[in-house]
Amino acid sequence: MRLGVVASSVVTVIFSLGLSATSARADCAPDPATSGQTVTCSGSDADGFAAGGGVTNLTVNVLTGATVNDNGTASINVNDTNFVTNNGTVSAGSGLTGINGANSNTVTNNGNVTVIGNGLGISLLSNNTIANNGTINTGDGGAAISVQDNNVIGNSGALSVGAGSSGIFAGVNNTITNSASGTITGLDNTIGIYVFGNASVTNAGAVSVGASIGSSGGIFAINDGNTVTNAATGSISVGQSATGIFAQGNTETVSNAGSISVAQFGMGIAVIGHNAKVTNTGTVTGVDSTAGMQVQGNFAVVTQNGTVNVGVGGMGVGLTGVSGTLTNNGTIVGGDGAYGMTLLGDDNVVTNRGTITVGDIGTGIYATTISTTNQIVNTGTINVGVNGVGISLSNGGSVFNSGTINAATGFAAIDLCGCSNSILTLGPGSIINGQVLASGTDTFQLGGSGKDTFNLGLIGTGLQYDGFSTFNKIDSSAWTVTGIGNQDWNVLGGTLVLAGTINGNVTVAAGTFGGIGTVNNIVVNGGALAPGSPTGTLNVTGDLTFATASSYMVQVSGASNGVAVVTGTATLNSATVVVVPTGSIAKHYTILTAGTLPDTFNPVVTGLSPNLHATLSYDPNNVFLDLALGYGSGLNINQQNVANALTRVFNTTGSLPVALANLTPEGLTQASGESATGSQQTTFNAMNLFLGLLTEVYNSGRGGMSGATPYASDVTANAYAARRQDARDAFASIYRKAPAATFEQRWDVWAAGYGGSQATDGHVALGSNDTTSSVYGTAVGLDYRFSPSTLAGFALAGGGTSFGVNGLGWGRSDLFQAGAFVRHTTGPAYVTAALAYGWQDVTTNRVVTAAGFDQLRAQFNTNAFSGRVEGGYRYAMQWAGVTPYAALQATLFSLPSYAEAAVVGSNVFALNYAAKDVTSTRSELGLRADRSFAAAGGLMTLRGRLAWAHDYNPDRTLSAVFQTLPGSALVVNGAAQARDSALTTASVLMNWMNGWSASATFEGEFSNVTRSYAGKGRVRYAW
Repeated sequence: MRLGVVASSVVTVIFSLGLSATSARADCAPDPATSGQTVTCSGSDADGFAAGGGVTNLTVNVLTGATVNDNGTASINVNDTNFVTNNGTVSAGSGLTGINGANSNTVTNNGNVTVIGNGLGISLLSNNTIANNGTINTGDGGAAISVQDNNVIGNSGALSVGAGSSGIFAGVNNTITNSASGTITGLDNTIGIYVFGNASVTNAGAVSVGASIGSSGGIFAINDGNTVTNAATGSISVGQSATGIFAQGNTETVSNAGSISVAQFGMGIAVIGHNAKVTNTGTVTGVDSTAGMQVQGNFAVVTQNGTVNVGVGGMGVGLTGVSGTLTNNGTIVGGDGAYGMTLLGDDNVVTNRGTITVGDIGTGIYATTISTTNQIVNTGTINVGVNGVGISLSNGGSVFNSGTINAATGFAAIDLCGCSNSILTLGPGSIINGQVLASGTDTFQLGGSGKDTFNLGLIGTGLQYDGFSTFNKIDSSAWTVTGIGNQDWNVLGGTLVLAGTINGNVTVAAGTFGGIGTVNNIVVNGGALAPGSPTGTLNVTGDLTFATASSYMVQVSGASNGVAVVTGTATLNSATVVVVPTGSIAKHYTILTAGTLPDTFNPVVTGLSPNLHATLSYDPNNVFLDLALGYGSGLNINQQNVANALTRVFNTTGSLPVALANLTPEGLTQASGESATGSQQTTFNAMNLFLGLLTEVYNSGRGGMSGATPYASDVTANAYAARRQDARDAFASIYRKAPAATFEQRWDVWAAGYGGSQATDGHVALGSNDTTSSVYGTAVGLDYRFSPSTLAGFALAGGGTSFGVNGLGWGRSDLFQAGAFVRHTTGPAYVTAALAYGWQDVTTNRVVTAAGFDQLRAQFNTNAFSGRVEGGYRYAMQWAGVTPYAALQATLFSLPSYAEAAVVGSNVFALNYAAKDVTSTRSELGLRADRSFAAAGGLMTLRGRLAWAHDYNPDRTLSAVFQTLPGSALVVNGAAQARDSALTTASVLMNWMNGWSASATFEGEFSNVTRSYAGKGRVRYAW
């Protein structure tokens, strides 16, 4: 576009208008108008409307159907702070203006503005707001909308201009939006939107202009600080030699999320200036000899995340400048002879993470440096045709490839231009199909991060990797090299593992060199030598030399280890031996063999846990490593038991898994399997509760002692006794002499629910941990009275248990119980006895985190047998009945042998547990008390107990052996009970005269290590 012509036309029109009053016909009235009035244009106005000098704050409305023509300068002419709305037609002649104004106006066009020739559709100065919802048409050399500075322009209608024109022409600091429904159309040499600095331009609609002879484009932004956005719904289409978006100035920001289409010799996006930021997430499409994106300037950031498609001889994305970044994360496609990405300048970084495809004689990435170097990174895919080059350098640089480069057979995938000091680095994942051409002092490197394999046989004259003179291993990656190589290698970082032959020397300055191949000479100067892969033999046909600050890494696994076999001299120079155990360890290893050993390693061996103590020994040709196991002092009994078992196995068999050898004191605790002991006390608690249900002395219908405090008359007692014998034992606590039993009731049936929990403290020296357990169940029973003084019955129960050992493990079981009892009274004395059986389906789980995460589970069935004998004598006191009693109780818990299995992780820590019968014997001495109260319809009785219990076997132990280690038997101690404890009971019983009774009982057991709480509820019916 002839920018000078457009600008001159705009200025001429603006300053030739004049702001003097002009008489108008009555079609726009009032005319003349005074400030603040509303001017309405209807019908047809032949000479337009012009506000007089100094007239402001007008509201000018052109009604629908009205036509306003020009007066020789403009159709509508206003000054400052006016509102102009066109719903009709505004028409002006060549070189004139449709709507003209000064500052701070609001102009809305909902109709049509037509200007012939090089005129202006709407022309304003500064701080105005323009909204076009209609159509604006101008001829050649004109502009649909023209403003100066600080304006807001929105177009949702249609702007159409002739050749050499601008759709929107604006000065500085303007905000321009072409909305989704907006269109801007121009002929050749036209610019759709033209701004001059610090502008914000957004296109969400359609911009289409013709070919360029001088300058033509969709959006032009000149001077600094512009932001140009082609939104996702936006489209820009330009003709031959034109540019979709052009920005010239520093700190320009250009982004395309929509579509840009250019004809031959055109450019999709072009930016000139420093510190530019250019981003494409949409599509840029061109035909032959076009450029998708081109940026010229220093410190630019160019990012291509969308699609760029250019034809024959085209260029996808290019950067010219210094210290910029050029990145492709999307797709770039070019025809024959095309360039995917180009770079000219110094200290730039070009990265391809997406896909670049070019045709024959094309180049995927081309980079030229001027004085320093550029860095090329390919982690994506580059495809080139016949005679094409994937990556081409001019004047040197560096290339990193961990992606894929596909060149035609016999052609170059990478061409380092024959320049000096170029560097090629391969990262894991690198795939190169085609030749790699280097020469002079170029360097080949294996680097990056991760793991991969490379064939040394691909390097050499006439081979795939041709012309390199220096070979390095860098970065943190681990590369395994195979085949036969004839190079000298420098290990500068990471790990280089030899699985072939190097007919050269290896120098290890940093990182690690190892493997099971063959090498001429090795010098370890600051790095590490790790023979084996991980075990096996590394052959050195020449000499091996260590510097003092270097290390010799010996990888051991079972009876195998890595070993260097040196034909010549191994100079050890007090280097440090680092032992890396995996799997299991043995007691003795040969770690190095040499023709001559003139000196020794540092005697301090590192890399092992504190439990393993290493010593080095020598003969004239060998270096030996011996290991001894010791878990240290200060262990508790459980920890020491595990340590003794493992040490015994190691000393006997000479082998032990590393995970077990490395156990810390905490790990020894986890390995002990203490959580398995939790089932013992839980079972004893379950049997105690069930026996208590069977032998409960003061349950309804089980009383029979006589003598109590006198609280009511014998007549009352006889009356209750005659109605129901069940109340007799309750009345015995009220009257001096109990009523005689009538022996009318022989049967009763009952149901009960019971449950409880216990917490037991662990013992520090023993190594046991705090244990918790809970029991719950439901029981039903049937009793029969053989005589007034003899009662017998049986009961069945079902329930469950659970237990946990302080984060080490947990368990649960399903529970079945059965039992029978007999009770006999003689006067105030009684004796009761019961037998019970318990069966459980137990599941245990424990977690070991000493070497990862292992969850070990076991499932097994157990049996328990219990018995209890109790006798007492009831004394009638003034205030209550008091019964001293004594009891003896025993429970045999029969555990089977069982084994754990790993449900998560390995079975290294899995244990086999030995079968065991555990007997818990307890004696009780205590005092019971009771007192009854008459209540409506029956009697309420309160009862209590306080007793001393003595346990004869409070220990909870198990014998176990590690499944993978025969001979590793050990004893593990669980939380032991106190030998002496206090028992408490509080209960309430309600007897009704209809044969029903209900009771609730709360029990507690307390000692210096135990806190136990239990509850029972029972309902009984007697007949």
